[in-house]
Amino acid sequence: MDSDNRESKSSPPAEREGRSAGESGDRVPTGIAGFDSLVEGGIPRGSLVLLAGNPGAGKTSFSAKYLHYGVTKRNEPGIYVSFAESREAFFANSKRMNMEFEPLERQHKFELLDFATPSVEKGAGDILTVVLGEISKMRAKRLVIDSFSALSQSFRLPIEARAVLHTVLGKMVRLAGCTTLLVVEKPLGENKAGTGIEEFVADGVVSLTLKLGKGSLSRKIQVVKMRGTKANTRQHSYEIGDDGVLVTDPEIVMVERVSMERMGTGTPGLDRMVGGGLFKGSTSLVEGPSGAGKTILALHFLAEGARLDQRGLYMSFEEPIRQLVMTGEGFGWPMKEFVDENMITISSHYPDHYTLEGLVSEATSLFRQKKPLRLVIDSLTAVRRVLSPDEYVQWIKSMNSLAKSNDATSVLTASTEPVGRETTSEIWMLMDNVISLRNVEVESALRRSLIIFKARGTKHDRDIREFEITPEGMEVKHKFVGWEQLLAGAPRRKGTGSGEDNVLGDSSKGIVQKP
Repeated sequence: MDSDNRESKSSPPAEREGRSAGESGDRVPTGIAGFDSLVEGGIPRGSLVLLAGNPGAGKTSFSAKYLHYGVTKRNEPGIYVSFAESREAFFANSKRMNMEFEPLERQHKFELLDFATPSVEKGAGDILTVVLGEISKMRAKRLVIDSFSALSQSFRLPIEARAVLHTVLGKMVRLAGCTTLLVVEKPLGENKAGTGIEEFVADGVVSLTLKLGKGSLSRKIQVVKMRGTKANTRQHSYEIGDDGVLVTDPEIVMVERVSMERMGTGTPGLDRMVGGGLFKGSTSLVEGPSGAGKTILALHFLAEGARLDQRGLYMSFEEPIRQLVMTGEGFGWPMKEFVDENMITISSHYPDHYTLEGLVSEATSLFRQKKPLRLVIDSLTAVRRVLSPDEYVQWIKSMNSLAKSNDATSVLTASTEPVGRETTSEIWMLMDNVISLRNVEVESALRRSLIIFKARGTKHDRDIREFEITPEGMEVKHKFVGWEQLLAGAPRRKGTGSGEDNVLGDSSKGIVQKP
């Protein structure tokens, strides 16, 4: 805890008295999911907190949630002082986020002081007198001034604004036990909020920032300071949805896999290669070029689970639901029946309009509703195009954490180059298993090969094997014999005289079959 969080012994008695409640552990929860845990359960009671943000960052939504939660869940009357929105606009926008303020106002538990209307012309002194009067009348415990940037325009000198902050809002409001959010504008691209003096006078500073990513804006929230609190000052992501502001930074939990139970893939040859199936709760990457059979393997994995009464979730970022169902049906798997019976859930949408938080939120919601034991994500490549490199890795970690904490076994697909050595090795460290499907060019023809690069916790087959796509799905066949440099993308026969200069793919000419 820094010096700002310690109470100075030289502070005036009244100020020490006003802060004593907050420092004794009396917290004011905001009701904003994910935020209160950043400030030890809530804002210290009686504090003056600066809520600084870019235009459109959700400052009013944050404030509305803070007030509505206080009235409805904590029985703490609240006041909203508006210099930005009219009464009608505030009520209408709040209603869209499932917050009804008009009934609360009729019950005298909430009051909106509208100074945004042009007909209301009052000086700063008159406004503050009205505000203090309403706090006393209602015994209000929560106050929002939106925004102080507008109010400060009525001050002739910066020292006047500082005096109001320190004396009126800092002391008088605090002594009434009223916790205040002071909204200030933060222009895009600038670090200073408001006039600059607010940050020094306020007990806490919360910053809402819009950041431009790959073609979209992402929202970041940060507790810059909070006196009397061991605050989490790291930047977190947040969303504005049907229920207002939600801090959605994906949770990444290290989950230790202890199960030795195996989950069959539906492809016996592949199961043998990884020691009898994938460990329950493991994460497997299936990489390969377009058309190599990744989707077929993934669908068979879920169909096999459905056959064993294990629910599955298929998150597709490349193919529509109907096409996936038709593909599965084409191999004899009753995909339509599995979908109709909710044994397999297919969620299909392009990721272009999603943020990192939106992608994780979607998956979390599906896990909560469907409770799958098997998860397929097809494909990572589509998501990689819309996220930054850091966000991409964080998303994969979050999905791993989500699946493992729900005891689900995951298969993730990713695309590579059609022929050659291009891989997705930069994310191999995040995987328990890595299965590579590759095209091999031999004698003017493409053959399909399969190799297990990694299988954590088990002894796996290290041979490079040929596989085919049959009417029943993937069939893993023989080890390639008589050829080298297959992984390099330039296969060549081994030297004659070795007894292994066989023609690839023709069992009559010497392909060796191994179990």
